[in-house]
Amino acid sequence: MSDVDVTRNGDLGRRLRQLRTTRGLSLAEVAEATGISPSFLSVVENGQSDITVSRLMRLVHWYGVSIADLLQEPDRSPVRVVRAGEQRSLELSDERIRILMLTPDGQHSMMPVINVYGEGGGMAEAAQHDGEEFIHVLAGAIELSIGRGEPIVLEAGDSAYYRADTPHSFRNAGRGEASFLGVTTPPNL
Repeated sequence: MSDVDVTRNGDLGRRLRQLRTTRGLSLAEVAEATGISPSFLSVVENGQSDITVSRLMRLVHWYGVSIADLLQEPDRSPVRVVRAGEQRSLELSDERIRILMLTPDGQHSMMPVINVYGEGGGMAEAAQHDGEEFIHVLAGAIELSIGRGEPIVLEAGDSAYYRADTPHSFRNAGRGEASFLGVTTPPNL
């Protein structure tokens, strides 16, 4: 799977800072609202630290945007094709996760993405947000943990559908890369 324009920490940090400052918010205000320390927000905004999926989701949810909005300006044309190899992506190296955006922006009622987890990769902490999620494993094995229930291992061809307001997380449960199609509604990812 080839992707164009991988957004790394510095670019993501710059876009998060731009989002905060254009709204006239201080680091302290964002920290208080999201439960993420102002010092950590500062190092992320300056491209000096990676951010976990869970923390990034808290930020975009609070700002009322999606991850796709951080990666690309919205295109208002009625039909937008995202060709193979042209997906914008976000790499979260500390968790060994790469997220490929399958829509041009987050201005839709659902957000489809392909999540690629490197060997040993997984979310550092559970996420939760409004809406529902659907996942379909494309390759490898993914362990899905929802709430306090036993983790569920999904293999290529398996799917799961659940409410996203319950804490949930993913990790690569096998060797090599694992990937899955994920669709979130509304698009909080």
